[in-house]
Amino acid sequence: MFRNDWSVLDPPEVGAWAPGPTVSIVIPVRDDQTRLDLVLACLARQTYPEHLMEVVVVDDHSATPPRLPGLRPDRCRIEAAPPHGWGPGHARAHGARVTTGEVLCWLDADLLVEATLVEALVRWQHAHPRAVALGDVRYATVSALDPAEAAGLAAGRALRHRLTDAPPHPRVERLLARSDNLRDADSQGFRAFVGSCVTMSRTLYEAAGGVDPALALGHDTELGYRLWQAGGVFVPDRSARAWHLGSATVNRTRVPGTRSDALSDLVPYARSPHRPRRRAQCRVPLVRVVVDVDQHPYELVRACVDRLLACDGPDLEVVLAADWDTAGETWLEARLIQAHYLADPGVRFVPAAPRTGFPAPYLLRVPVTCGVGPQTVARMVERAEWAGAGVVELVHGHDARLTLWRTRALSRALGAHDAGEELVEAVAAVHGRYRMHGGAEVVDLSSRVGFPEGAGDCPRRRIPSALVRPWRRLTAAALRGLDVVRRRLRVR
Repeated sequence: MFRNDWSVLDPPEVGAWAPGPTVSIVIPVRDDQTRLDLVLACLARQTYPEHLMEVVVVDDHSATPPRLPGLRPDRCRIEAAPPHGWGPGHARAHGARVTTGEVLCWLDADLLVEATLVEALVRWQHAHPRAVALGDVRYATVSALDPAEAAGLAAGRALRHRLTDAPPHPRVERLLARSDNLRDADSQGFRAFVGSCVTMSRTLYEAAGGVDPALALGHDTELGYRLWQAGGVFVPDRSARAWHLGSATVNRTRVPGTRSDALSDLVPYARSPHRPRRRAQCRVPLVRVVVDVDQHPYELVRACVDRLLACDGPDLEVVLAADWDTAGETWLEARLIQAHYLADPGVRFVPAAPRTGFPAPYLLRVPVTCGVGPQTVARMVERAEWAGAGVVELVHGHDARLTLWRTRALSRALGAHDAGEELVEAVAAVHGRYRMHGGAEVVDLSSRVGFPEGAGDCPRRRIPSALVRPWRRLTAAALRGLDVVRRRLRVR
């Protein structure tokens, strides 16, 4: 499969296959017994085999605890969410922990679903282990509807005829329209992920780290972003129809947008491209830069890393890989490197180089003898986004000097390529390859070993002295004021 072109998959037709995966349906609920009765009544009429399906209703601290109605699936129970959190993300994380199904299905409590919904969604996990099936959610306003009538409409597949005036979410629909139903999705295809009606394999869910229970809002968008980076194949299934009882809320799928600041620390694509250069370090960078500094002198490492930290453009994190517990001849070099960068929030120390940049969208491998220019990383990311390439190589002559890997493509290639196949070729097969030429982008630092302290450092951008002087005067005045307060306190 090339990128997210799910049209090459061959899922079985609904009603024409023997389902095998076990399914765990998780429904978070808080004080919504009436609509919970409706969705459970629809689930009681599913065509998916009952012995392969379990339904877990997670009570998100309701004032009146929910109860199981008489019309419900056979394997259905209520679980109370742990007391140390709240929200649908917290409830769904707990539901995933207390279930055992091979496929996880998320449904909202205010849904009406067709009898074939679960079967239509789970057949995509049967066709591909990394498939993330998205239901076709519509928003309907209906008059009074009792559970027995809802179950009858679902079993007779008549909900489509009853709920005719039910539009989709406009933002999701625009995304699907301009990306050919995600077959031609770009880096932000994860925005189509809405947790109200979706299925994914438990293996992929756990590989992505599961839902973050601490996020009260946006937990589904943030998980969708990580599933996308983990190599998930997002499939919008138009035949898997579900109806929300009520209008589309404005806080759904708002990344990026005016309300995206809540996720900007975790989702790089939710950040404004016009932020000031001096900013706090984000938990998830756009580019994770890996430098193998094992057995290399302190001066050479500084010459390489300082240039990376001075780069313009995207958020990046520098990961230094080495045997930091070494007791050999290079122990002093390792201690000097740690002492210099230990307080820098943009530098991290690991014992071995990571295989991917997850959860960052890009992984850049930089040899310690390579000094990058101020615009090098930004230009490589720009080419990767423009071409949609899975790997971007900066070459000089016939040799690749730098290699930028797309995390999503690398995750898929690592799980599928043969032992004798080149990783670059495997990534190119699933996501494309781009080569850019340039000699002035990087400099060779290999001849700089042993130079005097500071001579090989890349100078950081200096603030003009005219801007620094007023702040220095203010700082001096503040210190003088603090000194006066201390003296008065001592006198008292």
